Amino acid sequence: MDSRKNIYTKTGDSGFASTMNRKMIPKNSPIFCVLGTIDELNSTLGVAREKMPEATGEIVRSLQKDLIAFSAELAGGSRFATKEKVAALEESIDTIMKSVPEIKEFITPGDTEAGAALDVSRSVARRAERELVSSKQTGGISREAMMWMNRISDFIYALARLMDAELASQQGQKPVAVQAAAAPAAPMQLAVGNVAPMPANSDFLDFSLWLCRAVLDKAKEMHLPVVTAACDAGGNPTALMRADGAYIASVDIAQSKAFTSVSVQMSTEKLGALCQPNGPLYGIQNTNQGRIVIFGGGIPLYRNGVLIGGFGVSGGSAEQDTGLAHYAEEIYKKQL
Repeated sequence: MDSRKNIYTKTGDSGFASTMNRKMIPKNSPIFCVLGTIDELNSTLGVAREKMPEATGEIVRSLQKDLIAFSAELAGGSRFATKEKVAALEESIDTIMKSVPEIKEFITPGDTEAGAALDVSRSVARRAERELVSSKQTGGISREAMMWMNRISDFIYALARLMDAELASQQGQKPVAVQAAAAPAAPMQLAVGNVAPMPANSDFLDFSLWLCRAVLDKAKEMHLPVVTAACDAGGNPTALMRADGAYIASVDIAQSKAFTSVSVQMSTEKLGALCQPNGPLYGIQNTNQGRIVIFGGGIPLYRNGVLIGGFGVSGGSAEQDTGLAHYAEEIYKKQL
C-alpha cells in the first residue's frame, strides 16, 4: 500500500476554502483570485526561465521564490512586501533598462522566445495587480504590497527587453523594437586634471584605494553616483567604494568588471567586440558562473609590462562607465 499522503483533501468540495486569516470563504473571493493568478504568474515564469541563459534564469528563480513569500503574506502569513523591497526592485529595473538600447515604440512581443515568454508573464502580473486591487477593497492588503506588485510587472518587462537585446545580439541582429535606436556613442573622453598623487611606496591595497577614490571623485564632478572596484592579479577583491545613491546592483557589476579584465587580460570594452556572433570569444560571458562582463567599464592594470590587477566601474551608461575606466587608465599612467 502506498503510504504517501494524498494530495487531495476534499475540504474544498463545497466551494469554500480558508487562508490563515480567513475561514471558509467562497473560492471565487477576491483573495483566492489574486492568489491563483500569482500562482499562474509563477508557473509562466518557470516556462520563461527554461528559455533563457542560466545567469538571467537565476534572477527569475529568485523572483519566483519572492512570489511564494508574497502569496504567504496575502494569505495571512508574515509580512514580505516592504518599502525597502520596493526600492530594491526599482533600482534593479533602472539598472537593467540602462543596459538595453533605447526603446522608441511599443513592443510587439515575439522578437525572441525568452522575451515573448516573459511578456506573457508580464501580462499575467498586470492581471494579478488588478485582482489585488479588488482584494484590497475587502481589507487586509498593505500599501507596500500594492506597490511591490505594481513594480513586478515593470521588472519583468525590463527582463524581457534584456533578453530581446542579448539573444538578438547573439543571433547577429537587433530586436525589431530597437531598430530605430541610436547607435552607441564613442567612449567619453574625460580630461585628466589635477589628481591627488599616488601614495609614495604604496602597496597594492593603498594603490587600489587611491584609484577607486580618484575615479569616484571624477564621477562626482559628473553628478554620477557610481561604484568603483579593484582586484589583484589573481582576481581577488582589494578595494570597493560606493557613492551615495549608486545602484546596489552596481556593486557586483563593478567587481565583475575588474575580475573580467584580469581574467582575460584586456578591457571589458575590447572583450565585448570579440564576443559578437562568429567572434573568437563568442559565448565567454556564459562561463565563470556568470562573472564575465562584456560591456565597457573594466580595465587590466599593468606595471612594467606585468599584470598587477584589474579595475571596474559601474553606475552610469555603458559610455560613461567606459569613459571613467579610460580615465582611470590615464591617471594611473600619468602617476607612473
